[in-house]
Amino acid sequence: MAAQALVSSSSLTASKEVARNLLGGRSAQSPFGVRKSASFVVKAASTPPVKQGADRQLWFASKQSLAYLDGSLPGDFGFDPLGLSDPEGTGGFIEPRWLAYGEIINGRYAMLGAVGAIAPEILGKLGLIPAETALPWFQTGVIPPAGTYNYWADPYTLFVFELALMGFAEHRRFQDWYNPGSMSKQYFLGFEKYLGGSGNPAYPGGPLFNPLGFGKDEKSLNELKLKEVKNGRLAMLAILGYFIQGLVTGVGPYQNLLDHLADPVNNNILTSLKFH
Repeated sequence: MAAQALVSSSSLTASKEVARNLLGGRSAQSPFGVRKSASFVVKAASTPPVKQGADRQLWFASKQSLAYLDGSLPGDFGFDPLGLSDPEGTGGFIEPRWLAYGEIINGRYAMLGAVGAIAPEILGKLGLIPAETALPWFQTGVIPPAGTYNYWADPYTLFVFELALMGFAEHRRFQDWYNPGSMSKQYFLGFEKYLGGSGNPAYPGGPLFNPLGFGKDEKSLNELKLKEVKNGRLAMLAILGYFIQGLVTGVGPYQNLLDHLADPVNNNILTSLKFH
């Protein structure tokens, strides 16, 4: 019964349809442009960027990038040196719409991860959680050789379990991207009525994904979208920094900060990398 509740027959049918279209059917909705003649390839406009993005700040923009980055996307500053979002360029092996969507989703994951990785250290230093749980992020089992916590299962079992759960969630998310609103038509423990979305998979809204009702008008919504993508980019860089700091210093990011504030001359990036 549980399996029937989680994966309905309509979900499996939709999955087959997605796979069929990705492999051999119409490639207009696929994130991967298999053939150069795929219908998702849009000719770059020869006209100047639209007024919406004409006055925006530009970061190392080129004439080529401004031909297809018109400022309509949140956080679009014309920066695309590799031409990844160019629908006509050599970098267009993945649909630009999928790249923009992926940046938003990964930015959200990174924001959650950046807070979750450093929170135990901070809470432990404040004495709000037991010392045995106030571990650096890399000693919680995410990298088993670096250490782990005594969970109800070993780290490898937990990894497989999390992989299955995330795979299920990502599968449904991809279905919604491919066919917006389709999740409201599949049974999901009664929550399907809240999964209709807004027509834009990146911003589903509704009581589950926007319970406080932010962005009641277009102007405020666009401002929030811009802030989100900026903070998401910053969080992705922070996660990269966490990994590098952990490998180089062997301590968590919060302890790195405390060490630097206590003795900035002897605890900084140059001394940590032995460039002295």
